Amino acid sequence: MAKKVSPRIVLAILSAGMLSFLGILDETATTVTFPILTREFAVTTDQVQWVNTLVLLVIATIVPISSQIRLRISTKHIFILGVLLFALGLIIDIITPRFDLLLLGRALQGVGTGIGLPLMYNIILTEVPKEKIGFMMGIGTMITACAVAFGPVFGGTITDILNWRWIFIISLVLILISLLTGTYSIEQINSLQDVKIKYGQWFSLALALVCLMLGFTQIAKYQFLSIQVAGFLALGIISLLIWIKISWSDKNALISPQLFENFNFSMQLIAYCFAKIATLALGFIFPIYVQTVNHGSVSLAGWITFPGAIINALMAALAGKLLDKKGARLLIIIGVCASLISLILMNFLAPLSNLEIVFLYILYYGGYGMCFGSLLTSGLLSLGKDNHAQGNAIFNTLQQFSGALGTALAGTMIALAQNQNYKNSTAIGSKWAFMILLVLIIINLLLTIVFVPKKK
Repeated sequence: MAKKVSPRIVLAILSAGMLSFLGILDETATTVTFPILTREFAVTTDQVQWVNTLVLLVIATIVPISSQIRLRISTKHIFILGVLLFALGLIIDIITPRFDLLLLGRALQGVGTGIGLPLMYNIILTEVPKEKIGFMMGIGTMITACAVAFGPVFGGTITDILNWRWIFIISLVLILISLLTGTYSIEQINSLQDVKIKYGQWFSLALALVCLMLGFTQIAKYQFLSIQVAGFLALGIISLLIWIKISWSDKNALISPQLFENFNFSMQLIAYCFAKIATLALGFIFPIYVQTVNHGSVSLAGWITFPGAIINALMAALAGKLLDKKGARLLIIIGVCASLISLILMNFLAPLSNLEIVFLYILYYGGYGMCFGSLLTSGLLSLGKDNHAQGNAIFNTLQQFSGALGTALAGTMIALAQNQNYKNSTAIGSKWAFMILLVLIIINLLLTIVFVPKKK
């Protein structure tokens, strides 16, 4: 007789899931408010993109060290710390009169999300009966998929009816409820270990990610060889080399750089990152495009991406079912081709009407849903089983960093056009971004054809 999942475990999963759900919800919800934020705080497009870029960048720096934190600190204490930091960030977001304080609040939300993001899946893997793990993992995936789908709709509707600060007020109420339920239901199952946290490895990797991002985002304002661009990029590369040097011979490294010697794994990882960059860039562009170029409302900007997000979730579920039967290669090629066709049409049809955006986003996001999870699976399978945990850490870190890079790319392209005082500058900057994303997805397709193995 199959064991049942106890109500306490279900409540613990939902409580931990609420932290990751709200982290993603607030990220996608605030995207539709960017035109309002630029006016209210008197900032530029490349500055306002930091509202989300900063969160993703912070999460990317937290993910590598989260596994060691989990070994030293109890699950309940990690959950409470993550929720309190997230809640503090929300309070700052709600009351701040200044843009820099808004970024501080978002950064604290990023730390809380980064700490709490793995908790839901960790609870599932350690406490749920083996025969129910697949079902509960599906529930966990659905929680995050719902946040992606409903975030823009939630943000647009709330902003139209009330104002953008209510996004964070509602999130604060929900996270405090999850604090109560999680404190009651989350228990420590595995014994804690006195592991040595690799602060040097973590700091050098985090510094590399931050400097590379800062260098890239300064291109809209400064010349490439300026200290603001080339200086940050050089410091990022130096920090990356230091991380490789101190991690290379460590058998228990936070993230093993030796895995990148597996060329097949590395190329599939690049394809995975390119897909994430393109997706977050489009998620940044379209809400701004609808409001600024097509003069639509905030709620319309949220609803216009909703069908694509639903199709993405459905295609991801379908790809999961077909993966074992058909193998990853066919699914990835079909998905990348669909996204490629969508981007080709974006380039040829621009400027885009709202209806064209809906259909092109459905086509792009459907392809993304088909290929993204399959790329992760195929990439991990190119490693030995002993390296799956390390490989997963690499994918998780670069997924967040690529998302931040995609948002920054879109913001930078639009800001470059706006700085030139072009007429219809947002439409022109978006077209530039579409062209770059098209190149990335073409490379993605080539990498898929060459490096994703056929089903054996």
